[in-house]
Amino acid sequence: MKVTVCAKINDRPISDVTVVPFFTHKKGEVASAFTEGDLKQTLEDIAAYEDFSAKQGSTLLVLGGSEKDERLLFLGLGSVETVSSNSIKEAIAAFVKRARGKSQWKRVNVVIPKVKGLKAEVVFEAVVEGLFLSHYLFEDLKSVDNRKLFYMDKVTVIGEGTNGKITQIQKLHTGVTLARDLVNRNAKDATPSHLASVCKNLAKKYPNVKTKVLEKKELETHKMGLLLAVGESSADEPKLIMMEYLNGGSKSTTMVVGKGVTFDTGGLNLKPTNYIEDMKCDMGGAAAAIGLMKAVAEQNLKVNLIVLVPTTENAIGSLSYKPGDVYTSYLGKTVEITNTDAEGRLILADALAFGQKKFKPDRIIDLATLTGAIVVALGSERTGYYCTEDKLAKKLEEAATVTSEKVWRMPLDKEYASQLKSPIADLANCSKKRMAGSITAALFLKEFIEEGTPWIHLDIAGTAYLDGATSYHMTQATGVGVRLLNELVSQLD
Repeated sequence: MKVTVCAKINDRPISDVTVVPFFTHKKGEVASAFTEGDLKQTLEDIAAYEDFSAKQGSTLLVLGGSEKDERLLFLGLGSVETVSSNSIKEAIAAFVKRARGKSQWKRVNVVIPKVKGLKAEVVFEAVVEGLFLSHYLFEDLKSVDNRKLFYMDKVTVIGEGTNGKITQIQKLHTGVTLARDLVNRNAKDATPSHLASVCKNLAKKYPNVKTKVLEKKELETHKMGLLLAVGESSADEPKLIMMEYLNGGSKSTTMVVGKGVTFDTGGLNLKPTNYIEDMKCDMGGAAAAIGLMKAVAEQNLKVNLIVLVPTTENAIGSLSYKPGDVYTSYLGKTVEITNTDAEGRLILADALAFGQKKFKPDRIIDLATLTGAIVVALGSERTGYYCTEDKLAKKLEEAATVTSEKVWRMPLDKEYASQLKSPIADLANCSKKRMAGSITAALFLKEFIEEGTPWIHLDIAGTAYLDGATSYHMTQATGVGVRLLNELVSQLD
């Protein structure tokens, strides 16, 4: 899909469908969100019939608007008082969803609404990002006859904006697409070796990216006992993938660590039916971290970024690590395994400690589909996050507002840490109580962060992989974290 901009409505190209946004007003009247040019009278005449409510995400197809428009599609933005950047993206997604499977909709015009209270550049970016976010499918696993694709070859957005900005957004979304693709693939294909291969290919494509992969023997040399424990029964040996992108000169360095459990059986504490089926998504943190690296490199951002991906399967076999046993971490702390299904924090712990010692970053961010507890707390609307520095937390929340990847700060009260005490080791990997599961998981990770280092933990268990398609996510995999962290690292000094 090629997206370009056209400044004036009268200069728009001939289209198979032209999308025109509409508002609803206080008294229920419907009015076009764009009232200029040769379509003005046509839109007013059609709207006067009151066949269109203009509710958020509603659409009405009208044949023949002018000689330039074979079809008009009215698109509802909802109440003019409540329109936001995110609601515009969601409305655009409603159009894109309707376009799916329509082979005759190849040339598309999308009129940019004029929204009181929102800057023109914000509206423009919301329209373009809505197009790229929703124009994603993963039909690779279906037979050809059952694939329902998009046929939009050329999309022209009409209004105030630049092709340069479109290009930037498109480059960012190459990272989102990569993250989604990695999560949507079969677990038998998206293995630790596959993730390593993807990262090596990024280094081949982008001169500023360097990739190094620590294989099992090197993990043993570095005594990464927790990562090795989880990977004991993995058919594809565990690895630690490291990527460097140092393009920011004297700017500070951010290290991002993504959990890469490519399939999580739960280990000997086996996951039950209705939970295990989705566990190919347990590398959503790794996918986001890798996608972030691609997005940053594609845009040639002037930042310094380190990405680490500890990756393995949490499989079952005669060598599986066992509940009740104690393993020694890279940092030297010993950990009693109270639950083999709390494996993500184990592989992250070794990666966090190793990465901090090797790269000495100014701040650390990790992403992980870590706990069911965060899903209970926040559902799929917000990512729960933990942070040791208020200044960094504020920056993250600002990035969340810009990208509409919503977050919610969770507590790190030290009183919860008593649940991680072990009579036989320095720490237990999981509390035996059901309460505060996401908090105790974060506190476990905090044990492996050097005091004074700003740190964010993002628990994306509820937001990385949805129950089904919704809004501008046409597949279960969302790529959450890529846009959020791209915005964050772009704003850091």
